[in-house]
Amino acid sequence: MLYTFGTLYFYGAAWYNNISIIPTSEGGWKLESFNGIVIEDDQTVEQRIDVRNLQVYGRGVFREDVDADEIEVFGSARFRSFVSCDQLSVPGETVMLDSLLAESVRVDGVLNVSGKFRTEVAVVEGMMNTQGKLHATRLVIRSRGRLEAAGNIKAERIVIGGVAFSGATFRGDNIEITSCEQSEIARIVASDIKVTYKPRGDVPGIKEGEYLLSAYSIEAQTAELEYVAADSLECDSAVIGPGCRIGELTYRDGLELDPGAVVERLNKI
Repeated sequence: MLYTFGTLYFYGAAWYNNISIIPTSEGGWKLESFNGIVIEDDQTVEQRIDVRNLQVYGRGVFREDVDADEIEVFGSARFRSFVSCDQLSVPGETVMLDSLLAESVRVDGVLNVSGKFRTEVAVVEGMMNTQGKLHATRLVIRSRGRLEAAGNIKAERIVIGGVAFSGATFRGDNIEITSCEQSEIARIVASDIKVTYKPRGDVPGIKEGEYLLSAYSIEAQTAELEYVAADSLECDSAVIGPGCRIGELTYRDGLELDPGAVVERLNKI
């Protein structure tokens, strides 16, 4: 059953004076968590929410914890407390002022997370900004996606096809940057890192003195790099391709240097 109070809809329950109530089979009413919420205009929810589906088409403000199977934000939403969900989809704009725990996250609009952020998979086609630590199994920044991270990022696999900016550390088993745009990451620690240039029709080609990745330091077992500027690179083996400028390169096993690459100091240990 669909209950309507103005333009605030609740499936399987009604919202009345900030209380969730549903009809019983005996004809009475009882307090219970509702199954779903749809917000179409401006609404402020004062109490904790535990639902199956939460959809925001208008503007929603949530002051207490939110626990849902699926959250979809087509308009704008501001969560002031902890959010836990199986799936988070953000075609619109979402601000998380506390921590976020989700199995999967997809951002086509804008997502800002101030607290800790933990997820299995995050896919970014729009803009994602993180202030706290982000821990994921897989983090994907698509070709038109943008990530700005103030806190450390840790993931088993990180794929950047768009842009990433961070003054912190990216740590992963496998980090791959395949892009035509310029990313800046202060420190990278990886088992394997690969940075390659991939042209895109609507973006001008990379110019001399421009880099796909600028980093203070890179530590990896294997590194395969193109158009990377790094103050220091430490690895077991490396392939340093065209357009690279490395301040100090320390390697243990194998090294291939492109004639167009610049390495100021080279150490073999």
